[in-house]
Amino acid sequence: MNVVDSRDGIAVCEAHPVAADTDTGIGFVDAGSATAHLHAALHDAASRFRNELAAAELPDDPAAFRTSYAEVLPRFEAARAGSSQRVEIARAVVAAANERLVMRPEGTPVGEVVARPADPLPTEVRSFGGSGRLHPRVALDGADRSGAELVDHVSAMVARGSASASVAEAITWLVDAAGSDGIDLTGRRIAILGAAAELAPTRLWLEGGAHVLWIDVADPPADLLERNDLAGSLRWVPGGADLLTDPDRVRATVDEFAEGEPIDLGLYAYAGGRAREWRLTAAMNAVVDALPTGIVQGVAMLLSPTTCGVLTEAELAAEAGRLAGAPRWLRMLARLHLLGSGAGHTTVGDVAANRGVVSIQGGSYQGAQYVGKMLAAEVWATTDPPISVSANTAGVSLTSSVQHPVFDIAFAGAKALQIETFAPATTAALNGLLTLRDRLDPSSAARPPEELFTTRVHGGIYVAPYPIDPALRVAAAIGLMRDPGRVAALVRR
Repeated sequence: MNVVDSRDGIAVCEAHPVAADTDTGIGFVDAGSATAHLHAALHDAASRFRNELAAAELPDDPAAFRTSYAEVLPRFEAARAGSSQRVEIARAVVAAANERLVMRPEGTPVGEVVARPADPLPTEVRSFGGSGRLHPRVALDGADRSGAELVDHVSAMVARGSASASVAEAITWLVDAAGSDGIDLTGRRIAILGAAAELAPTRLWLEGGAHVLWIDVADPPADLLERNDLAGSLRWVPGGADLLTDPDRVRATVDEFAEGEPIDLGLYAYAGGRAREWRLTAAMNAVVDALPTGIVQGVAMLLSPTTCGVLTEAELAAEAGRLAGAPRWLRMLARLHLLGSGAGHTTVGDVAANRGVVSIQGGSYQGAQYVGKMLAAEVWATTDPPISVSANTAGVSLTSSVQHPVFDIAFAGAKALQIETFAPATTAALNGLLTLRDRLDPSSAARPPEELFTTRVHGGIYVAPYPIDPALRVAAAIGLMRDPGRVAALVRR
């Protein structure tokens, strides 16, 4: 039985075939790297929408894509987002990707497996006796911030280029909505897939008094169950629930939890290696798609800042400002092309997409982020009836999933390149609050596709005046100079 780890953050995907890990459970239709499957899904859409995606310059050869996808994906997204058929292209890519995922060993498409009749998993329930009022607070700059102080600190993040203006707007809205009484989530239901993930906002929903379904391979920790400041209730599967081997029973458990009423779903399950990033995302998406019409009123997820997204005018202006104000040593590195060539974005027509893809993360990571999250979110938001989607960007967070020495070293030098990283607790709280705003504010739920992904806590990645993939190497060099003792870990890797 697969063991699915629900950690989140920036992760590394091993670039080897995944068949050995998918003799049972959700896997790809044939052996091959996740990058090859990602190429196949994009190539299928590019063949169908030749004119719209010509500027993407998608290689026909999977091997050529493997060595260039950090540059190809931003071009693909810029071409797609600028097309009048952007949603149709998203549907085509998502459908092509879904066709490549099956349940092993029988080879049945994942969508069919998840939708088939199944018994719910047995659950236990813990009811809490707290007040059921959530008061927005986030640990920022070494202290818990709430109220006007929280708004001020988030506004400072926006001013220094670590977050989009809509983040401050959302937190201001939420603080105003909370007032002195707090936010009441009593009666709301949310099923959180990957509830133990470090970045999952499970605690926030319980503080507000919601009924939460915990889906994870890990049971809720004892300290969570024993807290007396939570409200609502927590339901979980004793011994854990595995999305990769029992997706049909997970879907049945979510359906039973809903009791025929609309619920929210949080999609946070994550594990690195053997293409589990993408496979888990596909399993969660299949659960959403297989639930009865009208049950899912909202879906929440987190996007990585290393996903290629369309830049706003404000972000382009901030990028230009950083380029103009860069210190002399950084300008020298840029002239020597040590920070890559060109700007921090690629442009197709009038659309600019972020060149933030990091190749070391692997094709599975981008398959999960770009196809399984961003494009799938756009499909859900434009289906009939539409599903309200919260898909905000979370900053680079130092979670336990960051287990590659290159990242460890690069984080040490990232600050010199004006890239900010965050503690997991900060990201979980801040992005959890952004999700709550999306779920509580009707105007936020009605955003058009081009505005779905513009609320970003990106730490500076979306306004960097250079491509992030080569810049990561410079950050690693800076990190090594500051702490030469890290060389041993890098050599061992």
